[in-house]
Formats: sequence, structure tokens, C-alpha cells
Amino acid sequence: MNRGEFEGLKLRFGNDVASWPAPFRREALSFLALARHDASSEDERLDRLVLEATVAPTDERGLARNVMAKIAQPKRRTFGIAIDFGSWSMPATAASMALAVTVSAVGGYVAAGVETEISDNALLAFAVGVPPSELAESITVTRSNGGRL
Repeated sequence: MNRGEFEGLKLRFGNDVASWPAPFRREALSFLALARHDASSEDERLDRLVLEATVAPTDERGLARNVMAKIAQPKRRTFGIAIDFGSWSMPATAASMALAVTVSAVGGYVAAGVETEISDNALLAFAVGVPPSELAESITVTRSNGGRL
């Protein structure tokens, strides 16, 4: 928009730019802002931004529908309680899995430490390919011979 177009619209719609139709009003406000760009201070720029924001077309009903739709979304129920886990569900899951792995590891070490000699003999029998009872006889004979096979 130039000065001539602005003056023509001023004659057509009147001196009050705020009462002009939306497309012309926006162009006129932009033109006026550019015309006084050099002389504008921070307060004037803020006023111009606020004025442009009030002139911008908005759909208040659409905004209200979106807000109401967000409010109406059902909450997740856990144990009959409506809790929105949202952002902390992944860390809680990771912490639970870490706890389960730790408890399983400790339980495995405790269970394995009770009779390690029997389990070692069973593994040796499996590796050799003989029944554990035959291996137990050869181990007792070896111990009586001073540990030599």
C-alpha cells in the first residue's frame, strides 16, 4: 500500500482505521507502522503489536471447542483411580524394570550360592557325558588318591 491508496481508502471508509473492513484495516495498519517506523519507541511498537493482535481474525468458538474437547478427554484409570500418568509413565516403567532385574539377580545369587559343589559336579558330569552318580564315585576315588586322576 502506498500513500495514494491509503488516502483513497480513508475517503471511502472514513478516518477511523479501526472501523475499516479487516483486509483493508490490516494493510492500513501495516502502512502506518512502516510510515512511522523511524519515530517509534518501544512503547509504540508494543502498542502496535497489541493493536495488530486485536485486529487479527480469530475463531473464538473453535478455540473454545478445542479447550472443551481437551477437558472432556477421559483420564486413564489405574486400580479404579483416575490418574493421568502423562510425562512420568516412561521413567516409572524403567525404574520398575530395573528393580525387577535387580531382585531377580540377587535371588539368583542367593539360590546358586547354597550348594555350589553339587551344581559344579552336575555341570562337570554334563560336560563329560556321564551320569552324575558315576562322576561322584570317580571324584571320591580321586580325592583319596591325593587329587590325581
